Amino acid sequence: MEHETFLTLLQDKAHWEFELFLIFLFDVVIGLILWPSIKKFIIHHKTDDERIAELESKVKELSK
Repeated sequence: MEHETFLTLLQDKAHWEFELFLIFLFDVVIGLILWPSIKKFIIHHKTDDERIAELESKVKELSK
């Protein structure tokens, strides 16, 4: 059985192809699946920040 070292893996084309496949799989495919949920979460918190800013300005006006 051949022993793999960092140097042999660094020079192995098949290893790099597999690494690129995994990068594509986890970064692109899973990212596309999760992106709608992340986008919804971001938009929700932006609207919350806008509502809080609006309430703070109303409170400031009423306290004058």
